[in-house]
Amino acid sequence: MIQEAIRMKNLIEGKFLYKQLSQLLIDTQQYLFAIVKGEPLSIEAYQKNGMRLYNDIDILVSRKTLKKLEEVLQANGFMNIYSNYSREDRIFVLTNSHQLLPYIKNINGNAIYIDLNYDIFWGEYEGKRIDIEEFLSDTIEMEIYGVKVKTLPPIKAMIHLILHHYKDINSLFLLATRKSIRYDMFKDVYYLLKNNLDAISLDKLYTMSVEYEIIPYVFYVLYYTGQVFDDDVLKQYIEAFRTPVGEALLNSYGLCEKERREWKCDFKTRLDSDHLYELIKETLTERDKEKIAINKRVFLGISE
Repeated sequence: MIQEAIRMKNLIEGKFLYKQLSQLLIDTQQYLFAIVKGEPLSIEAYQKNGMRLYNDIDILVSRKTLKKLEEVLQANGFMNIYSNYSREDRIFVLTNSHQLLPYIKNINGNAIYIDLNYDIFWGEYEGKRIDIEEFLSDTIEMEIYGVKVKTLPPIKAMIHLILHHYKDINSLFLLATRKSIRYDMFKDVYYLLKNNLDAISLDKLYTMSVEYEIIPYVFYVLYYTGQVFDDDVLKQYIEAFRTPVGEALLNSYGLCEKERREWKCDFKTRLDSDHLYELIKETLTERDKEKIAINKRVFLGISE
């Protein structure tokens, strides 16, 4: 009963949100982008609307198209938080993050947030970057609350979700400021896989992961999904992706080699904790703390 009540609340909010976005989505039809996570993921993973809680719309777009999307957002009444920030802060975001600060529009006291993501890796990533235009080359159309929406096909939705979750689970800034290791993260991965086994076959996922050079990150997220869901099919995927590099990541956090630290507690403790910062603060260096403080100021508006 509680889950159904939550879903009904999500449905009401989702219908309002997509109704307000209908003109924006018409105005952006000619551009290459995809709405990711949120309602499209609810449909692909759970086969119905309203199964995921979200409070913003995430749009994946290449850097080449970024400015055009910003212009359309502004023409539709959205204001960027950058208006309150310096040129140096904007450069910091573009250099150290995968997304812009949100665009916001207030409608009858309700704030609609849109995040423009121009990468599926994190700012600290040191490997080969994925060409976002290529990644978006085979978007699919989905109807959500009567509105036509462009989104990723299931296999690329899985790639995007895995990299997004790896980032959240390992970011020093996110570990310090929110509960960035949550049960629902692994639930989304599990059901996206289980309800799309043909589209996300082991061979297809492995081939794409080799192409993008992300085998260790896929193993990492699938491994911890397997700690939450005991499933024979999932176990086959985990073993296929197992490598020494992936195993070496399992008991550590940090998004690059110089920031990587070893966890001093087990996965269940991390998953259950509402105060992840308390679990890592003793291992952080002064440089780590300075970086967290800069991110708090730029992304959260918090000065210490």
